[in-house]
Amino acid sequence: MKDRKPRYVMHTMNGCIYCNQAKALFNHYSASYDVVYEKCDEWDTFPAIYKITEDGNKELIGGFDQLARYSYEHGL
Repeated sequence: MKDRKPRYVMHTMNGCIYCNQAKALFNHYSASYDVVYEKCDEWDTFPAIYKITEDGNKELIGGFDQLARYSYEHGL
């Protein structure tokens, strides 16, 4: 059975430098992500990035800095 790559959701806004950096990081890893143009309740700044777990739940990663650390430690 082939391992499926994780999916991610990113809450973003136009013109956000950190959002653009997160998109570039996702693209670098060829990671699958969806973009939502609205603020989320769990995170105060943009972007707010979630990993979609195998059971379909959302797991908060955080903002760009947390995504960069996560990608270094776990890959995307």
